[in-house]
Amino acid sequence: MGMLALVRKVLVQVGIKPERFSLQWASAAEAPRFVRLITDFTQQIKELGPLGEAEGIGPDELKQRLDKGLAALSNRKLRMSFGTATKSLRKEAHLTQNIIDSVIDDKLTKAFNAAFESEPAGEKKPAKAKKAAATKKTVAVKKAATPKKKTTPAKKKSAAKKKN
Repeated sequence: MGMLALVRKVLVQVGIKPERFSLQWASAAEAPRFVRLITDFTQQIKELGPLGEAEGIGPDELKQRLDKGLAALSNRKLRMSFGTATKSLRKEAHLTQNIIDSVIDDKLTKAFNAAFESEPAGEKKPAKAKKAAATKKTVAVKKAATPKKKTTPAKKKSAAKKKN
């Protein structure tokens, strides 16, 4: 239920109607319920129309907004705040969707705003990529600085004998 609140909050932030997301549970023994849930959701999406069109967002802007939302959800501080919020929710005895929405909103507002203000995923290199790039540069510099060993004719003959 906390995931539902988080996803809806992200959708609203990027300007997409939250009705485009639904999280419902159905057991394997509830085939008719499952069919009804899928049919109803499919009908709801058809009524909303193509993604972006119903929201009045062009394709390029939609892509930018979705990238920003993905970057926000990839933000470590936001994920940690979400984990803390869900831990506090587990301690509650009586949970309703309104209580969950309120806790998620209260605990994640600061991290959520910071995540949406940070650089999009495509513009910022992850720490691992930066480290890998630095390692490649170091290796390239070491190889360039290391002189190649010269092989004498005697060593070439012995190397050729070993191959045969």
